[in-house]
Amino acid sequence: MAVHRARAEADERTPHELTQTSWTPLGASIVTFAIVAAAPLVAYLAAQAYAELVDLGRPGTFYPGLIDRQLMTYEAVYTTVLNVTIIGLTVIAARRYGSPAAASLSLKAPEDGWRSYALAILITVAVSTLWFSVFLIWIPDTVVQDILPYKQLMERERSWLMPPILCILAPIAEELLFRGFLFPALAKSRLGFAGAAIIVSAAWTSLHVDRTNLALAQLFASGLLLCWMLVRTGSLRVPILCHVLFNTGVSFAVIVLGIP
Repeated sequence: MAVHRARAEADERTPHELTQTSWTPLGASIVTFAIVAAAPLVAYLAAQAYAELVDLGRPGTFYPGLIDRQLMTYEAVYTTVLNVTIIGLTVIAARRYGSPAAASLSLKAPEDGWRSYALAILITVAVSTLWFSVFLIWIPDTVVQDILPYKQLMERERSWLMPPILCILAPIAEELLFRGFLFPALAKSRLGFAGAAIIVSAAWTSLHVDRTNLALAQLFASGLLLCWMLVRTGSLRVPILCHVLFNTGVSFAVIVLGIP
């Protein structure tokens, strides 16, 4: 009975009750845009500082293989600082009106406990497996085109630097900013949960414009699913977990299984 009561309360939850965010939809949108614009600049400056430190690319300062390792480290520095900056600025913004960041970003435990995690994992695995199975059969070249850049990245010197960043740090940063910070603020408006989910998923997908149309469609659909999980469970921990699992699954397929 307690579980059914919790589910009923979750179904009746209004946007104002989902989190304690005090941000208006317009304010949250402006801040999100500012964070997305500022983070790459901070990351670029950090990566350039590394390049200056090791004299990256200066003739006569490297031997065969060294430049590849330095370039890989350069990319790892950039990507790490990018995501850490997003996380830091999002937490600062969430605390702007005096609310605890954990409450503003819906980082509390899901109301159904381990059942929420278990169901989310099952859904993520089932949807991902179905998606890739169908398209690997019907349009394998397009799927390979999406995965190939990551495979090439994993074949470079010091490629072991990237999986922890792409599988853990990036999902946390993206979920905190888009579904933890922006989504609840937009849902307070006339857009409601559905409209906010569409806008947030589109904004998140736009960060991956270098991908194929198939990948963009998959990302948009995934964004909608992650928003639904947040609303259904009341906890951002669930979308973060699913995002981490998905990215880790792709890495496993590329690194261990050798796909493509």
